[in-house]
Amino acid sequence: MDFLWIVLSLGLGLFLGWKRILPGFVNNWIGPIINIALILLLFAMGAQMGGDREILTQLDRIGLHAFCLAVGSILGSLLMVKLFWKEDTNLPEMAEGNKTQQENPKGGGFLLLLIILALGLGGLSGFFIPGLWFNYLDQAVIYALALLLLGIGLDLGRDPRLIKNIFRAGGKNLLLPLWIALGSIVGAVLTGFLIGLAGFEAAAVGAGFGWYSLSAVIISGVYNVELGTLAFLTNISREVLAILTLPLVAKILGQGATIAPGGATSMDVTLPLIKKVAGNRYVLPAFISGATLSLMVPLLVSLFIWLAGFF
Repeated sequence: MDFLWIVLSLGLGLFLGWKRILPGFVNNWIGPIINIALILLLFAMGAQMGGDREILTQLDRIGLHAFCLAVGSILGSLLMVKLFWKEDTNLPEMAEGNKTQQENPKGGGFLLLLIILALGLGGLSGFFIPGLWFNYLDQAVIYALALLLLGIGLDLGRDPRLIKNIFRAGGKNLLLPLWIALGSIVGAVLTGFLIGLAGFEAAAVGAGFGWYSLSAVIISGVYNVELGTLAFLTNISREVLAILTLPLVAKILGQGATIAPGGATSMDVTLPLIKKVAGNRYVLPAFISGATLSLMVPLLVSLFIWLAGFF
């Protein structure tokens, strides 16, 4: 049932944004709604972490496992892209004016600071919240998560340039995010096997594709906070490692491979660096790959979590 309402929330947002059914002034509120819902969810996640003494005592272990999973996801995506992706060399460059002007829900600058602050304050409050209140907190997480996914769907669906750019991408480049997704998930599952993490749980963490905030709150909200914490640290590690290693990736594996490490963040956070180290010709496939992976994150994470609970 959790997987169903996650799909419905995201799908409804995409439909309403695409059809432009809502009044125009609603567009001005989409970004703030996404950020507010995200901050509330991360505060709740922090409170759950703070209220669980066992997680706090194992943060060093969780951090080490997160780093290993991030490395495994990046290596898996690089391997799949290098082996199977044949880029479209006739692809036109993407003009600056054709990029979507969305709020960046994944992180960056001031929002990242708010995310850390929300987690920290939530963690402190977890020491003082009576156990009975956690039942209400769990309910609030469900509603806030639905609101967040609705807002993300609206944000992606309202911009027709996104669809136009997808059609411009060409068949070969549309396969790129699929290879990145498959490599990330397989890399995470194999790494999870080495560190003693169940297959579907590792797959759910790997399916965050670098979108640390969304993957973490979905897992914490519908599964458990320990795996949500692991997902948060894994995917934020992936983003940081991508930023640090892109020049080296371009030098060793080629310019096209630079799209793989950032995963979903290649449409925003890591896009400027991809442009710098790989050139303008890779901006469009990087953007399309990041946008496609961003749409896949809530669907795949919730699917793997459902499978983890079922099996």
